[in-house]
Amino acid sequence: MRTKLIPLAALALAGCVANAPQKTIAPDLGPVDVGAVEQLKTTLIARNLSNPTHVSFRPGDGALTVCDSANGRVLVIDGKTSILRDGMQTEYWKKISPTENYYKIGPLFCLWLGESNYAVGDGGGADGSEVVIFNSGKNAFWTNSLAPTQPDNKLDLGEGNFVGPVLSKDGKTIYAASHGNDAKSWIVSIDVQTRKLEHFLSSDEAGVEVNAPMQCLIVRGRLLVLYSGAGGKDDSRVVEYDMKSKRPVDQWALPGLVDAMGIAPIPGRPDEYAVVDNNWDLTSVKKGKLARVKLAPGKAAEIKVLADKLRGPVHCAFGPDGRLYVACLGEMFDGNQGEVIAIEGIK
Repeated sequence: MRTKLIPLAALALAGCVANAPQKTIAPDLGPVDVGAVEQLKTTLIARNLSNPTHVSFRPGDGALTVCDSANGRVLVIDGKTSILRDGMQTEYWKKISPTENYYKIGPLFCLWLGESNYAVGDGGGADGSEVVIFNSGKNAFWTNSLAPTQPDNKLDLGEGNFVGPVLSKDGKTIYAASHGNDAKSWIVSIDVQTRKLEHFLSSDEAGVEVNAPMQCLIVRGRLLVLYSGAGGKDDSRVVEYDMKSKRPVDQWALPGLVDAMGIAPIPGRPDEYAVVDNNWDLTSVKKGKLARVKLAPGKAAEIKVLADKLRGPVHCAFGPDGRLYVACLGEMFDGNQGEVIAIEGIK
């Protein structure tokens, strides 16, 4: 097993949904204290989730979509809550003993491909068997799984735990982070039409010194990847890759952010991002941060902390109403204490 909570994070549609109505897309459940700076307004949007891992927004109506991971389902929230997909397999990420299991995971992302088409990362299976599922019911299709790239290496058990996807500008390819083992991690690609899942680039072979890729974005025609690094160590990093050579073009250290797990472009602010830091711990949920981060080419990252009491943030995305939605583990993992918080005023 891995030595770090990798699966609990991801991003699909980081920016605002094109042509979505500008409205509040989920009911407000009241204010919540996340240690935010004065100009921000924070509101609880959803609760009673178990290890939520991903938020995204359905094109057209902008409905909030949440991966209720440990409950094996994907929810849609728009005034009411409905189930988009249910009954997905789950597993415990960390097994301490026959009676001590930590961090139950199931679906790790839901990426919308259109108003009725979507892809879900099935993270609840054994290493080397996990796939990405397109749609549901009789119209469901599966990708292939990815076997170990080094069959003689016992640490390499096959790729899985696909997180942090992004859809290419032409809508033909999905890129996602993957975690087969600590020694070697991948960015994978998925052909939307053929549903063929393949290795795209190896972080290690590209000379990236940190591990644990969490999320992919496409910026300036290049692939931007957020790495959380080693658990509890101040080594989070963002790397920009050339799509053709698959080599790093630029890199930014994120000092002060211990386990960055989610990144979202701030609308209307080129090179600026909202980043959530989980501040990960194996046995408890610690207070995490939200930061505004500027990643200008060729310059060091500029980081301003906007909140420092988020309860285990794992993913974030801006909604069509301009607010940042953050999926959090809540007061404790593996119970139904997970939540989604909306944050208004980031600009």
